[in-house]
Amino acid sequence: MSAKDNPVRAVAQCYPVDSDSDISNVSDEKLMQFLKCGRQDALAVLFDRYHHLVFSIALRIVRDPGEAEEVVQIVFLDIFRTAANFDSRKGIFKGWLLQFAHHGALHRKRHLVANHFYRWEELEAVLESGAICPLAGQSPEVMRLAEEMLGELKARQRAVVELTYYEGLTAEEIAERLRESVHAIRHDLYRGLAALRAMFGNGHEKQ
Repeated sequence: MSAKDNPVRAVAQCYPVDSDSDISNVSDEKLMQFLKCGRQDALAVLFDRYHHLVFSIALRIVRDPGEAEEVVQIVFLDIFRTAANFDSRKGIFKGWLLQFAHHGALHRKRHLVANHFYRWEELEAVLESGAICPLAGQSPEVMRLAEEMLGELKARQRAVVELTYYEGLTAEEIAERLRESVHAIRHDLYRGLAALRAMFGNGHEKQ
């Protein structure tokens, strides 16, 4: 990611910086204090420290490098806009940042799903990776086969698989939606994926 041309650094450079004060080695929490007091260069320091972490979280969820970079920019601009809400007495900055990263990536994925950004991967690669992720460029035959296989699952297993990999929900969010325990949701997810792998294997043997 090019740091010099990103919107986060652009925001930081719009404000005067005290050149006699080096803040690159101060704590995250102190940087947030500086940010609240108008030292927007503190945002650039936080970006340098954590943009790789936010990118890795986003990439695991949105599964596209360009979209993950978009999430990074959104997360740090949101931190800039809501810096006044940070309270170090309630937790460290890194925990606050991770919440922004996780929810920002999930929100982006839901937006992409709603706008049909995702399609199907090759079914075998999907099942081997343990994820039913609709990604780029698959034939109607692959999509039809995947739909048929999902249709063979028990109703709750299918619901959990689809909520996890189509909507990007966490086990906790699915448990709340379905009014089940998190343990039960994870059990249904693992059993559903195991059944899909078994069905794919059986179909492969028949060919």
